[in-house]
Amino acid sequence: MNPIVSLVVIILLGSVAYAGSKGAPWVPTWMRDMDRLKKLLALQPGQKFIELGCGNGRVCRYVAKDSKAHIEGIELSIVQWGIAVLQSLGRKNVKILFGNVFRKNLSEYDAVYLFLMPETYAKLQPKFEKELKPGTRVVSYVWPIPNWTPIKVDKEKGRPDLYLYIR
Repeated sequence: MNPIVSLVVIILLGSVAYAGSKGAPWVPTWMRDMDRLKKLLALQPGQKFIELGCGNGRVCRYVAKDSKAHIEGIELSIVQWGIAVLQSLGRKNVKILFGNVFRKNLSEYDAVYLFLMPETYAKLQPKFEKELKPGTRVVSYVWPIPNWTPIKVDKEKGRPDLYLYIR
C-alpha cells in the first residue's frame, strides 16, 4: 500500500478510536426516537441548540427540520465530523464543529443533547453546572446524568429512555 494512503488511513482510524475513548463510540440515536427527542427539546425560534458528540449529524439535521432555531453539533472524530459537514451542506441553520466537548464553552446554548457513555456524563456534570445558564434544557439518551433529577423521563416500551433536565 502507498505510504501516504497508509498514513491517511491510520490518521482517520486513530481519530475514530480517540473520539470513542473520550466520550463514546459512534452509536446513532434511533430514528424512531427523534420525534420524542424533538418534543422534549421544545426549541423556539432563535434559540441555540448543541449536540455533544454529534457523530454524522443525524440528530442535528432532524432537529433543524422545520425549525428556526440555531443548531450546532460538535464532533471529535475527523471521519464522523466530515460526514456530518457534508450531509449538512445547504442547511442554513445547522453548523457542525470539529472539537472536544470538554473544551467547548456551553454558556450560550438554550438546549443540549447528549448520547455518550455513562462515565462521560459524570465527567460532564461539573462542566454543565459551571457553564449552563439557568433554564437550559438538557436531554440525555439512554442514561441519566448522575446526581441530577430529571423533570421528565420519556419512557416507551422497547425503546431507550430520554431524560429531560432543566438547569
